[in-house]
Amino acid sequence: MSRAPKPRPGRPNWRHLVVLLLGAMLVLTACSGGDGKKSGGSGGSSGGSGASGGSSGNGGTTGGTNAPAKADPARVTVTPADLATGVEVGSMVLVEVGPEDKLDSVKVINARNEQVDGALDADGKTWKPKVPFTFGSKYTVTAVAKNKEDQPTTSTTSFTTLSNDNKITASFFPDDGTTVGVGQPISIKFNKPVQDRAKVEAALKVTASPAVEGSWHWFGNQRVDYRPKDYWATGTSVKVDLNLRGIDAGNGAKFEQFKSFNFKISDTKTVSVVDVDTKTMKVYKNDALVKTIPVTTGEIPKYATWGGKMVVMEKYVQTRMNSQTVGLGSEYDINDVPHAVRITTSGTFVHGNYWSPTSTFGSQNVSHGCISMTPENAKWFYDNAAMPGDIVDVVNAKERVVSPDNGYGAWNLTWEAWTQGSAL
Repeated sequence: MSRAPKPRPGRPNWRHLVVLLLGAMLVLTACSGGDGKKSGGSGGSSGGSGASGGSSGNGGTTGGTNAPAKADPARVTVTPADLATGVEVGSMVLVEVGPEDKLDSVKVINARNEQVDGALDADGKTWKPKVPFTFGSKYTVTAVAKNKEDQPTTSTTSFTTLSNDNKITASFFPDDGTTVGVGQPISIKFNKPVQDRAKVEAALKVTASPAVEGSWHWFGNQRVDYRPKDYWATGTSVKVDLNLRGIDAGNGAKFEQFKSFNFKISDTKTVSVVDVDTKTMKVYKNDALVKTIPVTTGEIPKYATWGGKMVVMEKYVQTRMNSQTVGLGSEYDINDVPHAVRITTSGTFVHGNYWSPTSTFGSQNVSHGCISMTPENAKWFYDNAAMPGDIVDVVNAKERVVSPDNGYGAWNLTWEAWTQGSAL
């Protein structure tokens, strides 16, 4: 056997060097990812471990899974705009979100840090307060919307309503929580003229139980009354809504009131019929005669008593009556008229009379237009037939029928005439 020659010192062994280099290349190829080009015998993705059909190895770009793009935050736009001023009190809050977003909640806080009662409309983007905003007040709106991934976005804005330097107010009767007779109209008076009567009337709502057919009737531009077609049914409950806040009545005068009041109709229908000819008053309760009272009415023709249906307005256990207050000069001045019941604004009363002989009542008409009787009978009438809203009907009068706005004379108009006084 021949011996292999020893390598010469200082010369590289090229055979070994080539083998080492090839081995290094194989190692590098096995550890490096592919570049997306096919290699190998059976069509596997590049960058695998060399196995046929395998997908690329870790770090490869072909066949890998990209991270999903994040959804954009929900977009929220609120109207009134942030820091808006002079906003109308009847405004609503409009919250608009992106096409793929959903409005989650809306909260409105007033300047006293109280949450304002309200709700979203059916459109899901219009928030409406239950009660209109108040004048000259700041409100903060917090709206939350969610994007398609249910991630919330919160928007906080504020606005201030306009001030009201030209306020118009309404007073009303009957008073809240009271009980009145079957003849009592609802009467609303305004401290300034109303030019847009239709708009104001549309903001007045009457709800009765049992329901009634009724109508408003304007007396000029500072008073509007409501009555049913017929007398109220006994025991009726009535609610009146004055939804007036923000309404411009004309000349820039705006209402601030937004309130309701309730009253009840008496369980007893009381009607007192005064006959000028017979000089009697017959008192009926629920259409049954309960008492006949001798009376004296106005001296004819000088002071004849108004005719027609009048309604009890107010009453006094004792009051002063002075003829100068009703344009009759110095005819009388009585400090202590007993049990006086007013039935017209112009000064017609049913009252006690202690200064005339008892024989006068039922036999003569000697008053200055009032209906008077003995003090004892006046007290009975005061206690039993003189609730506000009870009716006094004067028949066979020698004077014309009382004007429907002289007190509560609504019942002296036909239903057709009454409804013609509505602005709607």
